[in-house]
Amino acid sequence: MKKTKTKISFRNLVVLDLVLLLGVFLAFKPFNVAFGDKVFADQLNGTDVTSDTSADAAKFPYTKTFIISAYYSPLPCQQHYHTGSYASEIALNGNGTNGADGTQVFPGMIAAPKTYPFGTKMDIPGIGIVGVHDRGGAIVSTDTGKFAYDRLDIWMGFGDKGLDRAMSWGKKTVDVEVYGVNTSIAEQVSLGDYSASESTPNDCSQVVTAAVTPENKAVAKPVSQAAVVKKTVTKQVIPEKTVAFLIADLKPGDKGDDVKALQENLKKLNLFRTDISGFYGDTTKHAVFKFQQIQGLVMDENSEFAGVFGPKTRKGLNKLVAASSYNETRIASATEVYKRTMVASAEVDKPKRTLISVELRYGMRGPDVAALQKFLKDKGFLDGNLVTQYYGPVTQNAVTEFQKANKLISSPSDTGAGYVGPATLELINTLS
Repeated sequence: MKKTKTKISFRNLVVLDLVLLLGVFLAFKPFNVAFGDKVFADQLNGTDVTSDTSADAAKFPYTKTFIISAYYSPLPCQQHYHTGSYASEIALNGNGTNGADGTQVFPGMIAAPKTYPFGTKMDIPGIGIVGVHDRGGAIVSTDTGKFAYDRLDIWMGFGDKGLDRAMSWGKKTVDVEVYGVNTSIAEQVSLGDYSASESTPNDCSQVVTAAVTPENKAVAKPVSQAAVVKKTVTKQVIPEKTVAFLIADLKPGDKGDDVKALQENLKKLNLFRTDISGFYGDTTKHAVFKFQQIQGLVMDENSEFAGVFGPKTRKGLNKLVAASSYNETRIASATEVYKRTMVASAEVDKPKRTLISVELRYGMRGPDVAALQKFLKDKGFLDGNLVTQYYGPVTQNAVTEFQKANKLISSPSDTGAGYVGPATLELINTLS
């Protein structure tokens, strides 16, 4: 009897264990299915828990307001520059072919503040789903106190077409859907007239493009070590100018005329700010490095060949040499026009009038600034029809070009460049 009871108790115990195990299995199986459904739903909504398990992942997606501007990569053979010259254009926009994270530039590529990690996905109305791949000095968050909303910048292309597209976008305040760093969301950008060929810049190192006039279409001229740049203007003969290109690779410690030529060209770009010595020292090395940064050739001073004037750096600087030569012929043309204007004005017996009554400088506003802008526009130094009454960088650059054309200064680095002082004020009033 006792044996029978023992067997029954053991059998009951085994059955009870099996029932408990089955209950546990059934209890947890629905949880696993529910978790799988959540993963799928999160992927559709842009919150992929498999790619970010941190507490921050739960906040995506969200809608946020941004101030969005546009930028592009200038080329030395453009027909038009927003700031007036290639050198000032690259100072404003940069001239890189890659974003700060190394990604090759493409339409719709976003520069964002550091608070948005590289790879952050966003849905911008009119642009599409984009990713953060770049930074910018003016692309800051509201923490700086400069703007009401965080800033974004959209890359719009190379050359004239990129500039036109960037100008058309302007600066907008836009509500954007932010998805965070999410590898399950693909970037899908549409800029309408953008073509895939625009992802590669035109090679302007082999041509110098003349200005387009009613009787003169853009003409490409081959460039050699001593090329001739000529600009044709209707009813006017422009003198030819010989361009001396840099032909030697240079490094710290080198001396001679080639180093002097390098220093002179870097000084024109306001990168070399001391006396020409012909010695490749630390100052020259740093100036070369800054130029390489502008061109997107190096990331920082620890990069290989940073501060060394090698083939790629020389090619980039020679592009500017060609562009500068072309601009000088344009200015020479303008100078001849204004010489004739001054002679004609002297021959006309009429009382002089005062167009501008006070000296003007960067940052000022008012009717005198508006009068200055209209004068510069009428004389061909200020593009467009807009008169803003604000003395900003565009007006400052136009004043500098006017001063150079009339030999009031020799370069933008001269004292008084871009400032309407006594001599400039007198000349403007004389010509008006």
